[in-house]
Amino acid sequence: MQSKRYLLEHLRNTVPAGVRWALRGGRCGLSAWLAADTVKDLDVWVHGQDIGAFIQALAPDTVGAVSLESDPRWLQHIVLVMAERFGGQLVDVAYGDLKVGGALTCREVQITTRIGPHGPMLAGVAAVADLLMRKLLRGKAVSPSRHAEAELHWHTAPVLQRKAWLGDLRATFGDGLPGRVQAILAGRRITGRERAAFVLAAARASLQHSGLPLMLRRRRRLVLGRRQRTLLKRPMAPVLFLVSDERGADRVESTLAEMGVATHRVMPGATAGLVSWRGVVRFVKAWMYGNALIRCGNVVSGSPVLAPLWGDPVRLDAADTRADILRSYYLAAHRWYIDDPAMARQVTGSDTVTTEPMAVRGAHLQGQQPFS
Repeated sequence: MQSKRYLLEHLRNTVPAGVRWALRGGRCGLSAWLAADTVKDLDVWVHGQDIGAFIQALAPDTVGAVSLESDPRWLQHIVLVMAERFGGQLVDVAYGDLKVGGALTCREVQITTRIGPHGPMLAGVAAVADLLMRKLLRGKAVSPSRHAEAELHWHTAPVLQRKAWLGDLRATFGDGLPGRVQAILAGRRITGRERAAFVLAAARASLQHSGLPLMLRRRRRLVLGRRQRTLLKRPMAPVLFLVSDERGADRVESTLAEMGVATHRVMPGATAGLVSWRGVVRFVKAWMYGNALIRCGNVVSGSPVLAPLWGDPVRLDAADTRADILRSYYLAAHRWYIDDPAMARQVTGSDTVTTEPMAVRGAHLQGQQPFS
């Protein structure tokens, strides 16, 4: 898709000089992304101290955010939806240490980059962690081309860097896993039993280093819907729009229709259409397929059981633009992927009031914070 090449060129030309960033996935991953004819995440890495400048550079062309994890016990990342001229592609920006869930795969201080045809790319042990460990720890098959590319980076990495990286793996996963990694990088075939061992190691490490509450919060989205039938291939939460009049409802309906999002209008009334069996059907359908309900009026009444599942309704007025509707929908529909909605609104420009500097937020957890 030409829009994907425009996006790569835009990143090269827009990210300020001095910002440490790199494309992830190696040559094979980038080729697969370019060849895909649907929306597919472009994975990038950014240094934790440079994430603010990176996000700010992309902000004018960012439509919304559909995922944000700022807890340093987990992989810190934000997924941005880019403007229509880039085909609405997604940019998945990981920052700081490389992790799979809460399992550390490469410390930030060990990450090196190289010059690639479409921009900087990961190199050395960081590339090995990205190409090999990220797949294995998630239980996915490693293609021969990806395996070969990981081996190349491993054999060209400095010896001291390799030793330090293996030491970090032992500290994270125990003594057994580094030996498996070295054998695979020496050419050993990856069996199903091997992949299962890596998945179990990732689960144990995430539990140990992140804790069960954080793991459950990150995994709750798995029950939300059928991935292949929803916008952006992500199960989405139901969204309730509150508009002042029918013209506003028409505007929301037409804007979301352009994105392929189905909408249903709820007539105002004592029950707000959420208590009856029809309301329950609407709710389930919205939950499964990412639909949105639109209601005229400023007060929501209905089932106290269903109300918490809707989250805060999206309130719109006549001054809100198409961009405002899109940003609001993305944030609301993907709220279970976003651990800090206020931060996400600031990142995407949908909230002009900053209650606390982003350089400070999250530092309460472990002394580092991405956005500044």
